[in-house]
Amino acid sequence: MKMLSKDARGFIEEVAMYVRSDARAKTVAPRVTSLLTKVTAAAKREQNAQVKSAVALLEPEKKRIEAVLVRLLGHSVECQYSIDESLVGGIKIQVADWIVDSSLTTQVASIARSILSV
Repeated sequence: MKMLSKDARGFIEEVAMYVRSDARAKTVAPRVTSLLTKVTAAAKREQNAQVKSAVALLEPEKKRIEAVLVRLLGHSVECQYSIDESLVGGIKIQVADWIVDSSLTTQVASIARSILSV
């Protein structure tokens, strides 16, 4: 079985925790499943990807990102690269409604939310 990325695992754990804690879980869970299925299907049909990084990516880094996207989506996509200094570090990839955000800004915000919820 293939292991989920840290971001994917965290997302799924958060959704599962919400569904378990919600009194309407029996109605929420099927809708969440349907939404995730639609987002994944749309991403798998998409031919373009937006890749934002805090700094300019080197050609080997771009090739690695493209190879990972081919493996995840089952086909090649045309990547449009841009620099977004507000990310501080890391990258953000968007294919249709599917987003992978490993930016430092998002990670720090997530840590802050966790600390404030304690």
